[in-house]
Amino acid sequence: MRTLVTTVAAALSLAAFSVGSVSAALNSTDKAVHIVGAETFSPDEFFSITFHFTPRRTRVHQGDSITWDNQTTDGHTVSVVTREQLPKTVQQIDNCSVCNDLIGAHFPNGFPPQGAPVLVLDDFKATTAPARFDSVGDSVIVAPPGLGFPTRVTITVSALPGTRLDYMLRLPPVDAGQHPDRRQRRQY
Repeated sequence: MRTLVTTVAAALSLAAFSVGSVSAALNSTDKAVHIVGAETFSPDEFFSITFHFTPRRTRVHQGDSITWDNQTTDGHTVSVVTREQLPKTVQQIDNCSVCNDLIGAHFPNGFPPQGAPVLVLDDFKATTAPARFDSVGDSVIVAPPGLGFPTRVTITVSALPGTRLDYMLRLPPVDAGQHPDRRQRRQY
């Protein structure tokens, strides 16, 4: 499985990974965060992923909303995690237990067509929209176009003022063998 997270302070040198944050403050307006980037692949040459959040930092207030707008052709999850849970190396990306827990919670009955995704999680548990972000395990699916699921997802920030919420963007898993050929990727 692959993971992508977008960076708050400085871009990490890993092609498929960085960190995002939301800080709860006193006054603000609603915000939009765009999921942008692409995948490129050349057999026997390279596989590149440039997915990231823009803007990289978002400052909001308790009660404000953030809309994640997926401008890519892949589905993603946006999930609150602790700073310590954010992978920092390729090996940690490949063995990310919180990533696996979140994907398992979003797809408890397997990937479609075997099972339908859980679009919103609250503390790793299925819930209904509107989503709220205030603790680890809060997560939403932001789908790619054409699948009948939302490509724009709005959450309400319910964290107390002064709280920092780190979040990451999870890429969808690929089929058996972890083959990077996009045609073999599962869609949800």
